[in-house]
Amino acid sequence: MRVIDFRVRPPVAGFEAGRMYSMPERTAAMGAAFGFPERAPTLADSSAKTFEAELDSAGLELAVIPGRVGAPGVGPADNDALVKYAAGKSALCVFPAVDPRSPRWRADAERLLGEKCVRGLTLEPGLLERPAYPDDAACQPVYELCAARGVPVILSAGGNVGPDCSYTAPEHVDRVAREFPKLDLVVAHGGWPWITGYNHVAFRRGNVYLSPDMYALMPGNEAYLAAMNGYLSERYVYASSFPFVPLRAYRERFLGVLANEAIAERVLFANAARLLRLS
Repeated sequence: MRVIDFRVRPPVAGFEAGRMYSMPERTAAMGAAFGFPERAPTLADSSAKTFEAELDSAGLELAVIPGRVGAPGVGPADNDALVKYAAGKSALCVFPAVDPRSPRWRADAERLLGEKCVRGLTLEPGLLERPAYPDDAACQPVYELCAARGVPVILSAGGNVGPDCSYTAPEHVDRVAREFPKLDLVVAHGGWPWITGYNHVAFRRGNVYLSPDMYALMPGNEAYLAAMNGYLSERYVYASSFPFVPLRAYRERFLGVLANEAIAERVLFANAARLLRLS
């Protein structure tokens, strides 16, 4: 089966210095808390070579690398270095991260969007140096640019993305989707723990896709599974959130919660292929 993984962070371009790799026991413990005790080999050897061996073994059609800015300890990653790393690797693409309050963000984003391996932008409002809500006026220029370019935004909203829980509440993303109906939004972390609320947003707004990544198999995930296997199967996108879980083993476990092969083909490949404008 063809698979696109929408959230992979290799140990390159600055990610290797963040807590994901510098504190491997913490990363492994978080994976176990999400119901997945197996470890990614890259946690023992945080090298690009080990990651590439894992990527090859997983047999992914494509892995999406979302960038990160403005979050000490969990990044940041250098956008240019990520693009340089992914360039020429057919199994990788990049969504550079932006801080819309930076005076250079637009010029940098427009330049990077011209790179072949770049397929969209990442925005993590709650993790910026000055945290913002997804519907904050400061974020609107990013949405306008991506809507005009016809590329999606990976919008982190869920988990611990913000100083408090209000930063990931579903109404903020609902307002963005309403205001920019031609912009595809991929909600990383799937809005956890507001699962039912985000299912409603995706049901209501045809431009919202949910990517619950490692939260998808967490205990208490029943509302994700019901939506993904039923009325929202065309709006869910598979992601591992590597390195918190190993690429191949997580995919195999994920396949076990899908209702049938048609659902699996949509969630693991077709929905993401549509978002990425793959032929």
